[in-house]
Amino acid sequence: MRSLFRIGQVMLAECAGAVRSRRALVILVLYLLSAVFCMTGTINILGKMENELSKMLMLPESEKTGVVSVTLWKSPAFQGMVRSGLRNDLVYNDIEGRHPAELIYAWFAFLCAPLLAVLVAGNRVSDDLKSGAVRYALVRVTRMEWTLGKYLGQVAMVALALASSALGAWLVVVCKLYGVGTFELLPAMFGWGLRAWLYALAWLGLALGVSHLTRSGSRATAIGLVALAIFTVWPGLLKLWARSFGCPWLDHFDALVPSSALLSLWRQSVAPLFAGGVHLLVLGLTYLMFGHLVFARRDA
Repeated sequence: MRSLFRIGQVMLAECAGAVRSRRALVILVLYLLSAVFCMTGTINILGKMENELSKMLMLPESEKTGVVSVTLWKSPAFQGMVRSGLRNDLVYNDIEGRHPAELIYAWFAFLCAPLLAVLVAGNRVSDDLKSGAVRYALVRVTRMEWTLGKYLGQVAMVALALASSALGAWLVVVCKLYGVGTFELLPAMFGWGLRAWLYALAWLGLALGVSHLTRSGSRATAIGLVALAIFTVWPGLLKLWARSFGCPWLDHFDALVPSSALLSLWRQSVAPLFAGGVHLLVLGLTYLMFGHLVFARRDA
């Protein structure tokens, strides 16, 4: 119990330090602006596409964006294209009937979560190692408690940042997109923000694990970005190698990367969401512990 209390103290100290140094404000603004810009740009492009489509069909142009898109999304032909593109009937059945705006935000949230996690957390341990601040913390807590506390502190701040991004995306939808039910999309937006937070658990573990390996914050961030790029292409490489070498068992190694749990986060049922969340948490802690093992065997 005392160990949990000390981990909580490190987590609170991490959050308090971020507030004092205004890092917390930077994180909030970074996530908020990324969501607002992505939603605004997508809706603007959507409006131009709707105008062009109206001209092609010789229909009167609508002054409100979203009318044509919602109608198109509900058409059987378009839904058939989406189903064939997803190649997963369970995911399609769960997103069928959802408002296009919330699916756009979900896609951007999943796309941006890994990159933002690496940029936000990539230097957190390295900077403390370089400045010597870790030595003062290790007088009161163990190295394992310090590592877990740093991780939980980043997890808490990213949760708040994703909540702000969901709120910002919803405000953009209400202001720019026409359609019945846009005001009722706020819970759905927060729900997708929660899923993006689960996805970020693994990437935060990766970023902080790498940050244990060097005293240079910029180098740790660079290594994290390289690891992000490798993990992005890893599933595709496994499938290529499996076909080229006739080793279908290679496909099972995609479970080592966070993207393997991404389809679970698109589901609406509790069971796949829980399984995907646990998978991502385990991956995040595994990446974190690899970095901690290196840190535990060297001078702080």
